[in-house]
Amino acid sequence: MQNSYNNFDNVFLNIKEEFEKQNQLFLKTSKNKKPKSFLVSIFPFVFGPFLALLYKCGILQKLFYSNICLRWFFDFKKFWVGYLGNRNIDVYDFHFLRNFYRVKFQNVALDNAQEKNPEKFLASWQTQGNIFYLFQSVWNYSKKAYLDCWLFAKFIKKNNHILEYGCSIASITQGLTRYFGFKNLKFTIADIPQISFLYARWKLMANRRVESIVINPSQRDNLPKDVKYNVIVCLTVFEHLPNPTEVIESFLNHLANEGILVFDYIKSEAGGLNSIAGERERAEVLKIIEKNFKILKGKIDFENSMGLTIARITNNKQQITNN
Repeated sequence: MQNSYNNFDNVFLNIKEEFEKQNQLFLKTSKNKKPKSFLVSIFPFVFGPFLALLYKCGILQKLFYSNICLRWFFDFKKFWVGYLGNRNIDVYDFHFLRNFYRVKFQNVALDNAQEKNPEKFLASWQTQGNIFYLFQSVWNYSKKAYLDCWLFAKFIKKNNHILEYGCSIASITQGLTRYFGFKNLKFTIADIPQISFLYARWKLMANRRVESIVINPSQRDNLPKDVKYNVIVCLTVFEHLPNPTEVIESFLNHLANEGILVFDYIKSEAGGLNSIAGERERAEVLKIIEKNFKILKGKIDFENSMGLTIARITNNKQQITNN
């Protein structure tokens, strides 16, 4: 890691070196991964509905804002201080840095040249301002991890293989491993090499059921050729991609029979880190989904932003064509 200044509000990372170092840690820890006991895995599921009730009543949020529930922070601190070697922080420092990097994030944006150049595209996601994504994702996940995965958990069957694509801190995988361990699920998390994904890989490294894929934006298909997934989760991703049509085609080829796609799609004007291709190819992506999937929750909307949508791939899968 390359740090400068006071190593507090001016943290600079060599992302390539960090991922190479982490790859070596994966090799060392993979042989020592141990499954959770059945009782440990099922207890959060039993306790989960109570958390949902607290959230619905607004009590859970107050517990977090009052710094009464701090497990999320201590997990983050182990990464930020213990793993990356940054200065010690408390919870108030966390929120200061979250807002500090939010200011820097306002100046981060893609342009057409960056989008077409894989190296420049990666660089735009690896700037200092994008550290905000890590802080904001951790904070959002802390308050509603159970609810996010519960919204579509009923569509997930025992022993399913789940891909969380463009996962950031892998909030869905974290939630499912924590609250639905009794389903004996297998996970693959995938994203480009950026700090939020570095955190996700670090946090899930010891889980024997989780694998990771580092996405290379210059490749058409980053998924293993012969692997099929029962569920693919792609949330707050399509609008950022430089190649959304290629990605949905890849999903079609990698979903098992009756596989489930969980997605959303923001209607944007390609501002900030929302890509021009994400805006330009939105209709084509939705046409492909409309043609090859049955919508189970939500609906296809060509005119407006789409929230959580769940679709099942049809059995009579056909070759995708861009027409």
